Amino acid sequence: MSPRALPFLLLAMLVAAMPAGAEQKERPRPQPETGRGRLPWQSWQDPAIAPPRPAWQYQQRIVFSFDQAARTLLTPRQELSQLCRQSQFLQRINMRYRAFGPGERPLGVGFGSLSVNLYDPQQKRSPDTVYFFKDQDTGRCTVSSARLEDIRRYFIGP
Repeated sequence: MSPRALPFLLLAMLVAAMPAGAEQKERPRPQPETGRGRLPWQSWQDPAIAPPRPAWQYQQRIVFSFDQAARTLLTPRQELSQLCRQSQFLQRINMRYRAFGPGERPLGVGFGSLSVNLYDPQQKRSPDTVYFFKDQDTGRCTVSSARLEDIRRYFIGP
């Protein structure tokens, strides 16, 4: 007998010595639960951990639509623009309320009365004024304002 045939001979002897049916043992099947409509428990999912909540979303709303360029109706405010760059005069939710003129990018809106969507810790707002924000999320934030009575005709109600 050659030395190369020895491993094959040993393998054949092991297979012959194994009892019949020992090649594959059948696993016991789980018994169905008595309740219907329940999915089987998965070992990789912990049922005590709730799935994460979806992200909170808000509806953007157009509140002013101008029939001319916004810069002709609004007054630039240098002091408030500086405070905006320092995060001291901002919209609470950027672009929650929006305004725009024909062919212009939207501006964010903050109302002075009741501080709706306006963060103003230094109390620089005026109740009869509406504030318009351009590029709030950048270092070039500019704030403009207008009296509410002067631009009320452009207001779009709910």
